[in-house]
Amino acid sequence: MMMKNIDKIITNKIVKILTTIFIVLISMVFSPLVLSSQQLNLPLSDYYSQQINFEINKSQKIIHTGFKPLIKSEVNIAVDIDSVLYDFEKKTRFFQNHKKNIIWRKLLFEDFVSVQKKNFSLYVNPLFYMEKGITQDTKNLFINTRGIELKGNLGKKISYYSSFRENQARYRSYIYNWSWERLVTPGQGAFKKNNKDLSLFDFSMASAYLSYSPIDWLNIQIGQDKHFIGEGHRSLLISDNAYNYPFVKISTDYKNFKYTTLFTEFRDFEDAYYQYHFKKHGAFNYLSYNYKNLFEVGLFEGIIYRTTDTSEYVNKFKADFFIPVIGVRTAVNGFASEHNVIMGLNGKFKVTEFIQIYGQMAFDDLKQKKISYQGGMKIFDVFHSTFENQRLFILAEFNYSRPRTYSHQNLKYQTWSHYNQELSHPAGSDFKEYFVNLTYSFFKFSVNYRYNNLILNNKSTFSDIYVLDQNNYLITTEPFKINHHSTDFAYTINPRTGLQLYVGIDIRISDKYTDQSEKYFMFGIRTQLANFRYDF
Repeated sequence: MMMKNIDKIITNKIVKILTTIFIVLISMVFSPLVLSSQQLNLPLSDYYSQQINFEINKSQKIIHTGFKPLIKSEVNIAVDIDSVLYDFEKKTRFFQNHKKNIIWRKLLFEDFVSVQKKNFSLYVNPLFYMEKGITQDTKNLFINTRGIELKGNLGKKISYYSSFRENQARYRSYIYNWSWERLVTPGQGAFKKNNKDLSLFDFSMASAYLSYSPIDWLNIQIGQDKHFIGEGHRSLLISDNAYNYPFVKISTDYKNFKYTTLFTEFRDFEDAYYQYHFKKHGAFNYLSYNYKNLFEVGLFEGIIYRTTDTSEYVNKFKADFFIPVIGVRTAVNGFASEHNVIMGLNGKFKVTEFIQIYGQMAFDDLKQKKISYQGGMKIFDVFHSTFENQRLFILAEFNYSRPRTYSHQNLKYQTWSHYNQELSHPAGSDFKEYFVNLTYSFFKFSVNYRYNNLILNNKSTFSDIYVLDQNNYLITTEPFKINHHSTDFAYTINPRTGLQLYVGIDIRISDKYTDQSEKYFMFGIRTQLANFRYDF
């Protein structure tokens, strides 16, 4: 049985690789090759998001930001994104005082490898996340990530991206316990069991996509990666919390409207990664309206279809799975069907060019009061650029979810989850959360403080979207609280990958069993091209 499942996994991987190669070749044949670098996605990273969102908020041109990652060509309509992220003026000033040689250029300002031809470009960068950590109980904690990023363009209409990270880690106690019960690491997939040292986690993570825009108002992407709907730190619809997943995404825009359809494959498993996987397939629609970049409102529809029964992968799709018209799937299936339907709203409003308010709601089943909602505010530049090369960013956010939102009577066959982890908020449901983020930047230096107060009503390591009794009622216990205070000081070496040296401290206080306080001191080097969240 185990070998049969392994064969299925290997076969599926081969099919996906061959399909991607075929699409690349077909696209090259039918696309004129003119050098450009526009169809790449911008990184799903807090480091870049703060800068990008500020420039978009200041603009009066229409840029839809509800469905992320954003595409570079769309943002470039209003903002020269390279000049914002990479600050070419700093490079010019630096070489007025230093000899312009390849070491300085590659270390501080440029991609590690850069190949630009008439009809082709390739950029290669190393990826790092090397952290040493110390708690009051142990000093032998670390994260050791080495990886590589390849990206570029095949003419004007096609961009490609691929990255791979190989990881070893020895986590602090709450992440260790969480990972062993979930059989995955937070947002980075399953790990290999080391029988000689159960505290050592060995895991890898790969991302790849092909982005094709045959005409200005249409973009098609195929690959394996993450997505995010919303403007805040969290998303209550789709977030980057879980592991990467295979997807096909089609987005179109017309004047003030933008429409996105996303098809995905999700998996959960029990006992061990190489045993049976519970497959399910998601179909998501998102329609947004943006008025002069003053406000944006979006309507979300998502359904996770059951394509696995209790014994094997069924491989049956309902016809409405392929209908990319928002509202049709909900009308056909309803909230009480065997498929898990969630509707939602997402929005933002520009108070000033420096201030933005945002929010979203998720409706799982109104009859059972299965809803979630979010409200937040951003101040992008408290000083209003009064002080040159200084900026203070503030984000304040509140999240709330009622019991059993995102769950389903079929549990893992239909639960809003992937790789044993929630697709939206890491707490699942039945919680409320207060979150604050303050970032002060001065030239290449930055100080970041985050406060997270999470109040949950279930003491299981698994959130309540997984825990139902035989009568389909939630198993609840008395509430408990988790408080995170996290501060880090960083120096950005190269903005191309957000390469930083950093040092910080994280204090986590939980009353899950008894009052516990864990102080974690850390230092290291990292590239900030993705979010790896441990604030749960």
